[in-house]
Amino acid sequence: MRTRSLAACAVAAFWLSGAAPGALASPRGEHTGGPHDSVAMAGEAYVAKGQVHEGDMVAIMGNVRVDGTVTGDVVVILGSLDLSGTVEGDVVAVMSPAHLADSAVVNGDLVSVGRSLDQAAGSRVDGQVVNLGFLRFIPFSEHGVGWSWLAWFAFLIKLATLAAFFLILLLIAALIPRRLAVIAAAFPHRWGYAFLIGLVAWAGAFVGCVVLVITIIGVPLAAALLCAAFVTKWIGLAGILYLIGQTVGRNLLRRDLTHVAAVLGGFGIYAVLSLLPLVGTVFGFALSFFAVGIALLTRFGAEEPAVAPSPQAPGPPPFGGPEPPPIVAS
Repeated sequence: MRTRSLAACAVAAFWLSGAAPGALASPRGEHTGGPHDSVAMAGEAYVAKGQVHEGDMVAIMGNVRVDGTVTGDVVVILGSLDLSGTVEGDVVAVMSPAHLADSAVVNGDLVSVGRSLDQAAGSRVDGQVVNLGFLRFIPFSEHGVGWSWLAWFAFLIKLATLAAFFLILLLIAALIPRRLAVIAAAFPHRWGYAFLIGLVAWAGAFVGCVVLVITIIGVPLAAALLCAAFVTKWIGLAGILYLIGQTVGRNLLRRDLTHVAAVLGGFGIYAVLSLLPLVGTVFGFALSFFAVGIALLTRFGAEEPAVAPSPQAPGPPPFGGPEPPPIVAS
């Protein structure tokens, strides 16, 4: 790639670090960086047909439309580019969809990083064409890098988290099935204490991690404490999901499910509720408190549930006690 492309990227970095604050102060979102160069911040930059823009054009979180001529470079970051005119320098689009019409002419290089590049067959690029549209491999990324795209990205992260937790549940259900049954048997009777203990435990873990991180030397201990908290949560949550799955199996299927089937059935309900906006967040936090608390109360399922003693049949009277009255024949 020629030096002009690197210069265009350097111009973009310069405006991001230094000139962008000045652009924010502009009432129309456009700022003149010099006698010829200009930058648009969260605004529109337009060169009409027949007009000539002397110097470079940089747009950050804005849209650029060039129907005329730009004598310098055109750099667009987190915006969009629509080119039907002529750019005598380089064109660089970073995380910005770029469209080149049939009449578009680029005398320098054309670089597109992140988003899609739509180049018409009649367009002309005299330099190199570099298209690194890696976002097309990510679902829903073509919606843009706005709030909707961030929402979809967060949704994908949530799905990945649920998938990882699904594998963890399978491992727990296979390794300690009896302990899950103990946790499930204790939860309906001790959920109140479980919530309080879980709340205190999470608060203590958070404070402990902060204190250990501040000391610098205790960072490994803070990581170990955080891992222990999550393992405790996973074991308690597996027991609660086992209880949910067994309850659904008995009420709907009229039979008891296996440990793995019960845990997975409870996970299905948990996953659906977790994906609900706001409700899923509150539900997840509350269930985390319950899970940690019931795991600690039952000592990770090692505590056997209390069993009421079975009534015994009356035995013979003790030795030396009163004898039954004699039977008198009539």
